[in-house]
Amino acid sequence: MRVSEVMTTNVRSCTPQTDLETVAMEMWNGDCGSIPVMNDSGMPIGMITDRDIAMAGALQHKALRDISTSEVINGRDVQCCNSEDTIDSALQAIAAGHVRRLPVIDGDGCLQGILSVDDVVACAERGKRGKGKPELSYDDAMTTLKAVCKHH
Repeated sequence: MRVSEVMTTNVRSCTPQTDLETVAMEMWNGDCGSIPVMNDSGMPIGMITDRDIAMAGALQHKALRDISTSEVINGRDVQCCNSEDTIDSALQAIAAGHVRRLPVIDGDGCLQGILSVDDVVACAERGKRGKGKPELSYDDAMTTLKAVCKHH
């Protein structure tokens, strides 16, 4: 099974210059807790979460409209997967990075969608892998969830 078969393609995004108030509204309107931060070429350079916004507002003592996304994501690498990657390799990246969402890129590095733990759970099927068994099992989803939720 490929990432392209599981990922979400309708994705909201922002730029490094976008203020956090605007990002928060994008998340609210899109009913999501994280969006990719894109450069001018359409390539993801980071991810910003609702927690990032809350912490920035609390710690910087400024209005969210006065804090740019770049101030929050600066220096953090973004992990991505390719739309043609196997779901196994993407699950390994999610687990290793302790992240709940991976931007999905094409061969040129441009955003194609997001692969979330929610997507994985929604596509998982009963049973263990093997002959005649699902390509993405509940066991796969649970193993990934445990790795993401593990305290580090």
